[in-house]
Amino acid sequence: MSTQFTREELEEIEKIRHLLEPGEQVLVVARQSRFWPGGSLTTPNTIFVTDRRIIIRNPMLLGLREEITIIPYDQITAIELEKGVFTSEVRVVAPGLFPVGVTEDILGGGIRVEGGAAVIQAIPKDKAELIVKVVKERMEAIRAARAAPAPAPAPSPLDELKKLKELLDMGAITKEEYEEAKKKILAKL
Repeated sequence: MSTQFTREELEEIEKIRHLLEPGEQVLVVARQSRFWPGGSLTTPNTIFVTDRRIIIRNPMLLGLREEITIIPYDQITAIELEKGVFTSEVRVVAPGLFPVGVTEDILGGGIRVEGGAAVIQAIPKDKAELIVKVVKERMEAIRAARAAPAPAPAPSPLDELKKLKELLDMGAITKEEYEEAKKKILAKL
């Protein structure tokens, strides 16, 4: 996925660069509204969607301090979009990360926990749609990788020699064929 970022988005990425794992790529940057409900006039949250997780940066005290919330894709069971008149909310369900039965603003301005989900408020509509689309694609890729059968391990030279000896003992191959195949197997070592 080729992404073009604005200068402001690149500046935001620099603020979390130290959190990124080697090779991790930021795919979407969304800043909460400063004006609409759920936003923050002075220090709005920034949501980063990478190829591995969601990172939410919550600057506080006019940017002198920050809280970081990280939601790995393998812990997300659902993500939903709720469109409002001016902005949208993204609801991220990740059992174990967000306590069920709690309804409060424990993650900082613009993010609340509601029924075991983190509700990220005041996101521009186009960015919210893109966040949900990318996260769903990543979740599907993780599910597909888990469902794919693991490749069978290659037999070790010792296993090959045992199998070859069994074939010789059964009379399936001659002594000459056995010696020739044994040389090839031992040459791999």
